[in-house]
Amino acid sequence: MATVIIRPTAFGEASSLTGFDVTGSTFISRISDNDASTAATQNNVTCSATGVEFANDSTYDSQTINSITLSVTGASTGRGNPTVTCTLFNGNSTLQTSELTFSSATTLSADAYSTNLTPAIVNNLTATIDPDGTGVALKEVFITVNYGSGAAAGYTHKVNSVAAGNIGKVNTVATANIGKINTVD
Repeated sequence: MATVIIRPTAFGEASSLTGFDVTGSTFISRISDNDASTAATQNNVTCSATGVEFANDSTYDSQTINSITLSVTGASTGRGNPTVTCTLFNGNSTLQTSELTFSSATTLSADAYSTNLTPAIVNNLTATIDPDGTGVALKEVFITVNYGSGAAAGYTHKVNSVAAGNIGKVNTVATANIGKINTVD
């Protein structure tokens, strides 16, 4: 199985941003630049970013999507331990809501989400980022996509020049359930 990281790229149609020290594209660039020295800092008790869109990556097209994991790098602005509520959406459907509490400057991750994922769903992900009133500096927001071809687990041998990824079953046994054939790993 392989992974790829996708980062925010823009705000969607029904988006809003309030309570941060930067606006619009500057907010997106600060939370997606893979640089923990830049941040979008909460400057109001009422604070949220809705409709944050993530990049599409052709790397996982035609692949099995095993899971996605939302991660946020953040820190307190000095008034306590902020909690950031993050909600992942596929269109208007909520996939997952997670609360991440920062007791120090660190990267926190939500639980891996793995229910009925496809490349089309991953390509349609948006997020709402809703900090509590404590004060947070958002440094990075990203999603790790864990993907792999059908034969990634179990049977991984080429047969008669047919690649293992193109073999779904051997004698009606799913390739993921095959560890050995005639005692050969």
